Formats: sequence, structure tokens, C-alpha cells
Amino acid sequence: MKTKISLVSLLIIVSMILAACGTATPEATQTPIVEEPTAEVPVVEEPTAEEPVVEEPVTQGTCPLTVEDGAVITFSGWGDESEQKVYRDSIERFKSVCPTVTVNYTPVPSDFQTKMKAQMAGGSAPDVFYVDDQLMTAFAPSEQIMPLDDLMAEAGVSTDDFISSLMPIYQLNGKTYALPKDWGTLGLVYLPEAFADAGIEEPTADWTWEDMRAAAKTIAEKGNYGGFCMGADWARFLPFVLSYGGSYTSSDHTTALLDSPEVLEAASFVAGMFEEGSLVRPVDLSTGWCGEAIGLKAVAMTTEGGWMVNTMKNTYPDVEWKAVEIPAGPVKKADVIFVNGIGINAATQYPRAAAAFLFYVTGYENQAEIVKTGFAYSTHPEQADLIVDPNDKAIAQGGLLPDSVVAYWGPNTGKVNDAVSQALERIFLGDQTVEEAFAQAQTEAQTVLSE
Repeated sequence: MKTKISLVSLLIIVSMILAACGTATPEATQTPIVEEPTAEVPVVEEPTAEEPVVEEPVTQGTCPLTVEDGAVITFSGWGDESEQKVYRDSIERFKSVCPTVTVNYTPVPSDFQTKMKAQMAGGSAPDVFYVDDQLMTAFAPSEQIMPLDDLMAEAGVSTDDFISSLMPIYQLNGKTYALPKDWGTLGLVYLPEAFADAGIEEPTADWTWEDMRAAAKTIAEKGNYGGFCMGADWARFLPFVLSYGGSYTSSDHTTALLDSPEVLEAASFVAGMFEEGSLVRPVDLSTGWCGEAIGLKAVAMTTEGGWMVNTMKNTYPDVEWKAVEIPAGPVKKADVIFVNGIGINAATQYPRAAAAFLFYVTGYENQAEIVKTGFAYSTHPEQADLIVDPNDKAIAQGGLLPDSVVAYWGPNTGKVNDAVSQALERIFLGDQTVEEAFAQAQTEAQTVLSE
């Protein structure tokens, strides 16, 4: 009898020693978090034949939805290397919460809209892709992109989660076809050394367009830098128009306003800068865009967005640059707000996995990480204070001005914007006067708005 009791005691002691040394039980191998043993180590009873070990189910963490088994989806968008890195990192974060979904990333850096339309027509479009106003207009009316509302409700995602001004572009007939992935705006970006070279004060948040013009003229006349860089671009022109009290269309997007006095005054201001040499285009500087001209120290000032943070950090790390809020015009200070979204191909084989990816990438957790990169701003109003880079903060202020607007003029936004850019191009080339160029633009824009 004593021998039997001693043997049992010995077995208990051995089991306690093994437990304290971390010997894994079948249940321990299934548990992702293993708590450290306390001082009083309990005796772990071995399961009997009548009590089989039940394996813990593998969880998906905070995956927004339960997804299809073996889901493989393709994600596509435009963007340079810095933007592509932002979304490669986003995919890695998504994998940590939805590990059973495979995401293949196929960026299309140029001519994205044309290629997406061709792929959609040919049945080879990706499962998830960027959606701007052009693709919204092309795909939403025929529901080639999937309405999201039912899966949003299931995942607990609401349109109220997003900045309200960003949502209308992605809604049609009471349905939501995409969610905003980020937004951006413009600030006055400049080279401090160009101002020091010209012996003039650097820009401030209180500057007007007249202040910018005077500085650009002084710097250009000194001859070591271009003054202000701007191409024939509707987006960079819009803050001028807004600050003069104008707009490209009426508020209901039915009437073009491109021949209004406000637009013509803004265009005359820009054309005057070009004629006097204080405004130069990227092509005049042998550069592809004005941000590159800043990086190459070819120009003193331009209007660019928060993407400059990554561009300068990654491509021109030794160049000192600064940014301030967009200048004011004679009527008000206002800026353009850019927004792009992400939608789902209605023909996807894995709608739940595609939606889970979309909800995660546009959700709070991932948006917070994107803000840290300086690439773009969160689409969630509660995260406006997450911007840390001082230049990025200065640029972002333009988008928070009460009179700033999302660049959206209804289903034919792209065509209206094209009419503006082409008018500016004709002015810069000397083919038409300001009045002639925008009279033609008015006719072109009104034609598409009346369709």
C-alpha cells in the first residue's frame, strides 16, 4: 500500500516538473497565447478515452467577415513605388487578420482607367481595384462593381464612419459602390534656399496669391530658380477659381460655369503669371511634374499634396523643403479635396473575401498606419490628428477649410475637368485668349452635363 501511494505521488511530482518546464499538451499547441505558469502549478489530468481532446478552432482575429475557403483575390491600383509600398504593407497587415485569404497585388502605374475598362469588357478585371469618378461612372450604373451595403451592414461598417464629403461620389440610386481609401489636398510647397538666394521672406499661412506671384517674379528675375510651377492642370487651377468665388459647375452639377467672371479672373491671373515668366510648366523645366522640379531644385514653389512627403524622403532625401497652407484669393481661401476609393468587381468568385479586404484597407486600423507614412490622410474624421510630419500637417489644413470642395461635378466629372485642362493648355500654347479658351470649355462642359 505504501509503495502504491509513493508511486502516485511520484507521478504527480513528475507531471508538475514537466508542466513547469513548458512541455506542450495537445491543447497548448492550438492556443496562440500561452500564459506563464503561476507559482502554484496545477496538476493537469490526462484526457481519458471518454473525454477526447477537442481542438480549438483557428480564429481570424479581427477579419471583418467570414470568408470563402481558399479565397484568392487580385487587387489593382495606380501609383508610383512609394504608393505601391503603402499597399504592399497594407496587404501584409490584412494577412495577419484574415490569414486564409491570398491577395495578389498587380499595380498599374499608368493609364489605369483605360486598362480597367478594357479588362472589365474582356472579363479579366481584378477582384478589387481603385475606383475614381471615371470608373464609378463607367461601372456603377450597370453594377459591374458590386453594391456593398449588405456586406457593410454585416461587417458593422457604415457610411457614417467616413468623412461625409467623401461619400457622395461613390453612391448611386441609394447604393454604395466603393469606399474612400484616402484623401488629399494641396499646399504651397517651396524651397527655402530659393528664397534665401533672392533675399526675400519665406511663405506663411497668411499669404495670398498676390504674395506668391510677387515672390515668384522676384525669384525668376534673379535667374537661379524658376518662380512658380504649374502645368495645364484642372486640379492645380481649382484653388485659384475657388478663391475668386467661382466653381466649375453649379451645386447641382447641371450647369457649367467655366465662362463665369470668377473663372475668367482666375484664369487671367494664371495666364498673366505665365506671360511675365513667374509661372513655368514642368516641361519648361525638363521635368515630368512640379514635385520633381522641387526635388531637382529647378523651381522655388508649386502646389502639391501630402504625397510630397514620401517623394522627397525617398527620392530627394538631401533636399530641404517646406510647405504652408494654400494661399488665399480676393474672395476667400479654399482648396481642392481629392478622393479615391476602392470597389469590388461584381464578377469576383470571392465576394466575401474581397469585401473583407476592402473593409480592412479602408478601416480605422489600416488607415491609421497609412497616415504614418505621409502618403495620404485617413478617411475617418476621428483620425485627423494622426498626421505627424509638419509639412504634411501644413498641407492638410487646406482640406479642412470650410470652403474647400471635393473635386466632383457629377457623373461626367472627368470630362468637365478635361475641358478645363485643355483650355489652360490652349492658353499656354498661345492658341487662344483666356476668353476664347474658356468659352470653348464652357460649351464642351455644358454638352456633357446635359447628356
